[in-house]
This record gives sequence, C-alpha cells and structure tokens, in this order.
Amino acid sequence: MNKVNNNHQNHMMKGALVLSVAAFITKVLSALYKVPFQNLTGDEGFYVYQQIYPLYGIAVALSLNGLPLFISKLVAEETETSKQQLIIKQIGLWLMIISFTLFVFFWLGASWIAEKMGDEELLPVIRSVSYIYLFIPFLSSIRGFFQGNLDMIPTGISQVGEQIARILVLLGAAYTYTITDWTVYQMGSIALSSSWIAGIVGSVILFWYVFHRAEKKDTSKVFDKQNFFEIGRRLMAEGLPLTAMSSMMVLFQLLDSFTIYNGLIESGISEQMAMSLKGIYDRGQPFVQLGLVVGLGISTSALPLLRKYSRENKKEEWEKISFTVLNLTFLFSGAASVGLIAIMPWLNHALFSDEAGTGVLRIYVISILLASMISSTLSILQSKTNRMLPLIALLIGLMVKASINQFAVKHLGIMGSSYLTIFSLFIVLLLMNSQMPKKIWIKFLEDRKIFKILITLIIMGGITYLTLKGLELIFPLMGRAVSLVLTFIGTFFGGIIFIKGLMLFDLLSEQEWQYIPFKEKFSRFRNE
Repeated sequence: MNKVNNNHQNHMMKGALVLSVAAFITKVLSALYKVPFQNLTGDEGFYVYQQIYPLYGIAVALSLNGLPLFISKLVAEETETSKQQLIIKQIGLWLMIISFTLFVFFWLGASWIAEKMGDEELLPVIRSVSYIYLFIPFLSSIRGFFQGNLDMIPTGISQVGEQIARILVLLGAAYTYTITDWTVYQMGSIALSSSWIAGIVGSVILFWYVFHRAEKKDTSKVFDKQNFFEIGRRLMAEGLPLTAMSSMMVLFQLLDSFTIYNGLIESGISEQMAMSLKGIYDRGQPFVQLGLVVGLGISTSALPLLRKYSRENKKEEWEKISFTVLNLTFLFSGAASVGLIAIMPWLNHALFSDEAGTGVLRIYVISILLASMISSTLSILQSKTNRMLPLIALLIGLMVKASINQFAVKHLGIMGSSYLTIFSLFIVLLLMNSQMPKKIWIKFLEDRKIFKILITLIIMGGITYLTLKGLELIFPLMGRAVSLVLTFIGTFFGGIIFIKGLMLFDLLSEQEWQYIPFKEKFSRFRNE
C-alpha cells in the first residue's frame, strides 16, 4: 500500500514539475517578447497592444489556470473513465455557453468598450482578440481531463506551443509595421490575432494527445439534467474564485485600460501624449511578470504539502510550512522588488532606449512583493478550503482601484495609477490575512526577524544603487549597451549582498535553505 502511495505521490510531483517548468518558460517568454515589441512599435504601439492585452489575459486565466484546475478536481473525484468523460461533456456544455456569450459580448460590444476606454479606434483590435474565447471550452476541458488523471505533459506542451506561436505572430506584426505604412491600430489588430492563432495551435496539440491516448469509445449519455446543474453550481462556487485569483494582476491591468488614458485626457494633455505615457506606464508589465515567477513557484510547490498537513490535521506542521512559504516569498519577492528599484534607471534605458517613467516603474514593481505575498497567502488559505475570503478581498481591492484610479491619474499622472495599484494590492493582502493564524505572523517578530529582513533589503538596494551611480561617473556618455552591462553588474552585485545578508542574519532555517538553487555552493560560504 505504501509503495502505491509513493508511486502516486512521485507521479504527482513529476507532473507538478512539468507544469512548473512550462509555466516558467511561458512567463519568461511572455515578459521578454514585450521588449523587442516596444522597441519596434514605440510607446504608442505598445499602448495599443497593452490596452487590449488584459482581454487576452483573462482568456488565458480561464483556459490555462482556473478552469483546468477546477475541472481536474472534478475528474479526480471519479475513478471510472466513463464517468470522467461524462463530466467533461457536462462541463463542456457550460463552457460553450459561457465562452460563446463572452465572444458575442466582446464582438458586438467592441464599440462600447473602445468608447469607455476613451479611444474608439481600438474597436478592430478588440474584435481581433475576441475570437480566443471560442477556444476556451476545448483548451480548458482537455487540459482539465489530463490533469485530473495526473498527466501534465499535454498541458505543458500545449502551453509552450501556444506561446511560441503567439510571439512569432506578434513580432512579425511589429516588424511589418516598421517597413509599411500601417497605423498602430492596424498593427495592433494583427498582433492581437496572435491570441486565436495560438488557440488553434494549442487545440491541435491537445487533440493530438486525445487521439493518441484515447481509451475505449465512450457510450455514456451526453446530458444528465441533475448533474449538469450541480456542475454549473460548482463552477460558479469553485471555478470562479480560482479563475479570478489566477488573473488578479490582469484584472488590475484591465482597470488601467479603462482609466489611465481617460484620466490623462481629462488632465488636459494631447491624445498622442496620453498614448505615449500609457505605453511608458506599461513598461512595468514585463518586470512584474518576471518578478512574480519566483513567488508563484514557491506558493504552487507548497500547496500539495499544505493540503496534506491540513487533511491530516497536523496543525504544528501546517503552521511551520505556512511560515516557510511566507518567509521565502517575503525574502525573494522583496529582493526582486528592491533590486529592480535599485537598477531601474539603467534597466529602463537598456531595454526601452530611454529612462522615461523610471520613477513610476520603481513604484509599480513593489507590486511584485505584494502580489507574491497574496499568492502565497492564497495557497495557505486554500489548503484550509477557504475559498470566498480571497475572492471578497480581491473584489474590494478592485473596487478601490476602479473608483479612484481615473481621478488619481488626472491629478498625479501615471504615478497616481502606480500608487493606487500598490495601495489596492495592500488592501487585498490585509483582508486575506484576517483569517491567517496570528502565530504565523508572530514568528516574523521573533528574534527581530522582520527588522533583519528589512535591513538586508535596504542595504542590498542602497549599495547596489550607489555602486552603479559610481560606475556611471566612469561611463558618463552611456549607450544602451553600457546600461545593459551596468544592469548585469548591479544584478550580480545585489545578489551577492542579498545572499550574504541571509547568512549574516541567519534568515533561513536549515530546511528553508533546501529550497535555494545551488545550495551546495552556498553551504561552503555558510560554513566558513
């Protein structure tokens, strides 16, 4: 029996590793392509793309994260293949209804959405991205079926395949824009068509796995009225919170699309300048996407162990691993945020050719720490099957952002939106932690741990910044190449200081050190 359980657990861990690697590759690619895209299309082209990107991001959250996870849970509850296939048919009907409704809304409502965004020329761009919603039933159902049977490879391969196809179309559109007389809106329409082209690629890959791994032909009935409505109820109660939380940052970006441009226009600046400023603000997206990889990786990997201790009612072990998750997230996401703040002038210049918006971006990247802490807190709460609190907290945070953001931008410019994003995320984090055991947070006060963490981060950021400012005196006429070199120097130097701080203040336990890459090399320094 133990051997069976061990094999099951090993298979589950291998599957989790496949998904983690695929998610890492996808997020890195998603962050990196935006740099050449902005370089080719400029801030105005980047504005057009980023205004509509959240509509694509929501579709990704539905087809890749929230819905497949929910469907896999339904599938895993059944052991018979025929019953699993019936569930897929029932959930597929729900998803077809929902997805087609969303497609019709975005297609027919494109004019209204563009008007509310303050730029009616975005209409064809919105319609271009709307087609991706037609692929959600296939992408999410098949991924959920395989994941429910602990087969993560189809999801991982299709995820990476989609992203590669999308990037090729995006950069192709951006390059064509530079050699033709396309407008930024024509370019944006072609660029956003990459969403449904990627949907075709992902569907083809998944159907290939269905045909090559299909079991006996299913003869089960298609419709079971009682089961159909029960699945619909669970979809709303369980699937919706999962999807909403997995698309948290995309939802904040969506609010930015409706409020920043309008707020800038209300402040009295020209439409062209408003487009450029919104494009500059959106430079922060790739930084945040990359920064979130570490925090999301920690929280995702810890969730199975948290659920295990919760089911077994091992309170002490559950609290210990919960603190470990929060401690690691705070340390490494905090280091990502502070490090980016320190090197931002040089990084911004190296990647985007100038330092425009550096102050705004410095504030915005604090969201890496807050969003990562929210993700880790979510994993801890989910292990106790607490579903509604995170959703309520997120809705309140979004309401705060939606109600004030345009006013903040009108009076403070794009800096106002950065401030409000941080403030709203902080509210979400506070509300979610209202049901966190106080004992976990008290551990941060033991031996003045929280102060040691903050001192480490401040010293790391301060020394890194001053070092680069000193090197800047040696290279006063900086080009992008020099800025890039200084960025790498700052990253390496800051990383060394951070690791030294971890050792000096003993911020990680022996168990927590096991999560660190290249821990064998670090152990030599620790023992010296």
